[in-house]
Amino acid sequence: MNDNIISILDIVLRSILSVIILFLLTHLLGKKQLSQLSFFDYTIGISIGSIAASLAIDNEIPYLHGILGILIYGSFVLLSSYVSRRSIRARKFLCGVPTILIQNGKLIEQNLKKARFHINEVMEECRNKGAFSISDVENAILETSGQVSIQLKAQKQPLTPEDMNINTSAKGIAANLIIDGTVLKKHLSLVNRDEKWLTHELKKQKINSVQEVLLGSLDYDGTLHIDLKNNDPVPFDVLE
Repeated sequence: MNDNIISILDIVLRSILSVIILFLLTHLLGKKQLSQLSFFDYTIGISIGSIAASLAIDNEIPYLHGILGILIYGSFVLLSSYVSRRSIRARKFLCGVPTILIQNGKLIEQNLKKARFHINEVMEECRNKGAFSISDVENAILETSGQVSIQLKAQKQPLTPEDMNINTSAKGIAANLIIDGTVLKKHLSLVNRDEKWLTHELKKQKINSVQEVLLGSLDYDGTLHIDLKNNDPVPFDVLE
């Protein structure tokens, strides 16, 4: 009985340690999304996760050995990232180079074979980007992350204010001032406001307490937008 309890506590301790190490390591390695990882980074990430899982449940693996394995794999990611920033050749070797799949509206058959891309996959990627015909595409590039970038032909691109010679102003970023009933005082000071101003603005919208607010954000033009708690609209569920 005591052995079982000790074994369970050991697994709990190992699991907590693995999670802490992975948390610290992911913060150290940066905030790349999965779609932005190179194949090398992706395989290293899987290996690190596998080592962490083994450390958590296999009590025959010494703590030091598991931690050392995770740190060694993590150091390879940091090293490859550093070398890639310093050397174009190293970046090409480690991350690869983008591959042109469509150029000037024409499929590049040789590059399709090189990238092991079937024409149906190219068509699917085009549809995902809003191009339902390859004839609408000027250029398509397979990025090193595995994503396909699409450039529509000029006559198929959406109209922009610049095309119509319309001047527009920058919109900036909305600042969150209240989240789930909590006032973000640092954000208030960054936008040159204080809690007295915030209370006044809430009262103008007939809100008596900050606790009633789910989200309060100050728009770029000085407008305070408020979403209240327990104020969901009736769901318009017509998708069944």
